[in-house]
Amino acid sequence: MELIPYHAAPVLGIIAYFNYPKDLQMSESFIFMFSIFHNLIMILFSAWTFINLSYVLYEKGIVFDNNYYFSDSHFTTIIYYFYISKYYEFFDTFLLYLKNKEPIFLQKFHHTGAVICWHLGYTYNVDAMWIPTIANSLVHTIMYSYYLGSVLKISQIRFIKQYITSMQLIQLIIPNILTTYYYYPPIESNWNYNIILVFITYVYILIGLFIQFYYNNYIKKIKN
Repeated sequence: MELIPYHAAPVLGIIAYFNYPKDLQMSESFIFMFSIFHNLIMILFSAWTFINLSYVLYEKGIVFDNNYYFSDSHFTTIIYYFYISKYYEFFDTFLLYLKNKEPIFLQKFHHTGAVICWHLGYTYNVDAMWIPTIANSLVHTIMYSYYLGSVLKISQIRFIKQYITSMQLIQLIIPNILTTYYYYPPIESNWNYNIILVFITYVYILIGLFIQFYYNNYIKKIKN
């Protein structure tokens, strides 16, 4: 029973995510301004995460060990805020509903899985979390910059679109390999390595979904 309070946040968050009022109506001007605000916040926060996490790695070095980075309060704070940001990313989907668009399964799975994985990683001090966090924050800095440019109709930024899925795939594949190899027990505890395996399983499913998305939106369209 003691574990219930620790795991209530992602459960309640996901329930709220899937029960968002899809028929909620907002003015176009509000949606436009909120889209700008949302993407700008995500750009600044993702860049902040990447820069600060890079600084921690520079100071402490690249070390693969149990609870090495989580013993640093600065690192713990960064991972905590990044974990909390996964709930805020739900607004990616909510904005689509406000625009009368239906999010694809990939997006829903991506957001719900991220909340669960970062929750487990932060709650149990899985040191390997620095790898997906630094990769994800870098890709998000670029990705949300593209989204903001699209909202503002900046045509010069359109070329990035076709590379976003490729970047997402790279930031999924490489961290998966690193965490699987470098944090294998006894480097990491068996319990924490099981959490890493949960994360890896989630990522492999994501990779399959992203490959399918890439094929349908780029390769298939070119063939047709």
